[in-house]
Amino acid sequence: MNISAFKQFLIFLGLLVFEIFIVSRIQISYLISPSVYLFFILQLRVRTSGYWVLLFGFLSGLLFDLIFHTGGVHAASTTLAAFLRVLILPVFLSTEDYDNNIHPGIYTMGPGRFLLFSFILLYAHHLSWFMLEIFKFDRIWITLLKAVISSMLSLALIYIIGLLFYKKKRI
Repeated sequence: MNISAFKQFLIFLGLLVFEIFIVSRIQISYLISPSVYLFFILQLRVRTSGYWVLLFGFLSGLLFDLIFHTGGVHAASTTLAAFLRVLILPVFLSTEDYDNNIHPGIYTMGPGRFLLFSFILLYAHHLSWFMLEIFKFDRIWITLLKAVISSMLSLALIYIIGLLFYKKKRI
């Protein structure tokens, strides 16, 4: 196991512990359900094969389903986010970013592009998660609002985590 893979594994374990013991206990109102474990999928190197991204998305979601007894909701939502990551990442990156095999992050993409990229994936994840969890269309407006609010709080937490995990490169 090389250093980069070991670092990715440690990041995933850290996110797992943080999600289970801190983030999952945040209960401000029924409209807010933040989730930060998607950071693991967001920050995979850009040349990571789409198959691996999908597999990591599915397995990380499945692990959370097993821990929280949610019956596949996290696996489906995280797999969707991983699929969208593969599709939309090229829109946010240059060929130089691909050549350097960067980790998508605040310092490598710039704050604006990283926030937009992350919000799209977080919103898709949260919307599918809540729609599968509720499984009713009569509460669509509440579900859309809950997805926006939860995605914004998740984005703020992921932004802070991104600042902590990756340092700005000196020129």
